[in-house]
Amino acid sequence: MTTITPFAAGSYLTTRNAAQLTTLKNQLNDLSNQVSSGQVSQTYGGLGAGRSTALSAQATLSALGGYAAAITAGQTRTSLAVTSLTQVASLGTSARQTLDNGLQSVATSSVAGRSIALGNLQTVLDTLNQSAAGNYLFGGSDASTQPVLDADTILNGTTNSDGTPKAGLTQLIEEQTAADLGSGSGRLSTTTPTATSIKVKEEADPATRASFGFILGGSSSTTSAISADTVAGTPTAAGTMTIGVNSQPAVGDSVTVTLKMHDGTSTMLTLTAVSGTTASTSSSSGATFAIGADTTATATNLNTALQGVLTAAAGSTLAVNSAAVAAKNFFSGSANGGVIPQRVGTDSTGNPVYVPGTKANTVLWYQGEDSGTSAIDTQSVQIGASAKVGTGARANDGAIRNVLAGLATMAYALPTTSDNSTTATYQAVVDQAGALLSSADTTNPSVQDTVTQLSLASARLSSASTTNTATQNTVQNTLDGIEQAPTEEVIAKLLDVQNRLQASYQITATLSKLSLVNYIS
Repeated sequence: MTTITPFAAGSYLTTRNAAQLTTLKNQLNDLSNQVSSGQVSQTYGGLGAGRSTALSAQATLSALGGYAAAITAGQTRTSLAVTSLTQVASLGTSARQTLDNGLQSVATSSVAGRSIALGNLQTVLDTLNQSAAGNYLFGGSDASTQPVLDADTILNGTTNSDGTPKAGLTQLIEEQTAADLGSGSGRLSTTTPTATSIKVKEEADPATRASFGFILGGSSSTTSAISADTVAGTPTAAGTMTIGVNSQPAVGDSVTVTLKMHDGTSTMLTLTAVSGTTASTSSSSGATFAIGADTTATATNLNTALQGVLTAAAGSTLAVNSAAVAAKNFFSGSANGGVIPQRVGTDSTGNPVYVPGTKANTVLWYQGEDSGTSAIDTQSVQIGASAKVGTGARANDGAIRNVLAGLATMAYALPTTSDNSTTATYQAVVDQAGALLSSADTTNPSVQDTVTQLSLASARLSSASTTNTATQNTVQNTLDGIEQAPTEEVIAKLLDVQNRLQASYQITATLSKLSLVNYIS
């Protein structure tokens, strides 16, 4: 059974008026909220058709904010890295220039040069431990581990927890030098097969000969009075050189001997005949020998001069070469790259041979990440949805290792005494260390190339920051246009709604007082 509710003729009009009043009241509340908050709505649902655009804009702004923070951190990182590597390059360049300029005053430059080079080496090692906000700059992808050990441990070694020693750079240089020099003549020996001949022979042990000491590279003579013949060595036979005094040479006649070293470099020794009344001289690059009363006496003088010049060359040119070889070997080490420097040991007969180093007996100066990938890509900054900028670097970059080895060669091999070999020793340091220090700025690649690479990365970060800021402003303006309520417009609407609401209230109040009696009267 259906019930019909009471119905009055004016009830529909009353209901409609109430609904209109409620709508106006809601509009008034919304407009009042817009005036007080400055926002169109407190919820995304109230934005209507602009809701999707606003949500997208908010996500974009959030991402841009993240990029901005990453870029700021990246700029700090690259700026410090550029400053640090610029100092490394500068120290390497100035050291090379000091060597070149020092040739004019060897004795003074050698004494000061060792101290300066050692100080510069320690400075570079400290610089490579630079960090930004607690993150190390030169450890590749590992920013939490100090990439380089302290200078004292690197130079002087340390002691393991079980009391066993762990060798540093100094010991490796001493081992290499001792193995190269042998008894003092670079593992070359001289004999006199006859009264007028001299025979020079390489190290007898094949394994030792293959790694240490001088190698006979050749010989020549400017006169038929003295013969010089060299037989090159083989893996199983030592090389020999025979010098014979066939007849009395003339003053000024000479014999030149070429000695090679295992890194491919060589040195030449020239022995020049002088009159018997002239005092003989000797240095690491040559000597004079007196013409004796007969060929036997001349051969004896030549032998004495040859032995002296071989010893001088071993103690200067070869010793410098040993320091450079050991330094390069030491700085090739990497705790996480699987590279441990070779050590000099002995075989069963006591002859020196290379043996693999171990983590327990050899200091590994570089402790950072070393996966073999491009150093610049080991750290990156996200600058956009699909764009990154590499900002990574490693302390064991090849050019940096060369600069370290060059400074070490200076610090350990510059002459400390003034004698006939001082100039030749200094020149050997110039040749060996100078070539290594060229990696600071002239070789390809160089430390300066890495500086340029990081500077370009910094420039890209700055450009991305500018672009992102402009994008952020545009997106923010778009979002403001959707979310923010224009004050003047909202106030105008508010006044209009207030007036309409007030009028509606007045009409409603008047109608509520209307009755049939009042209407008829």
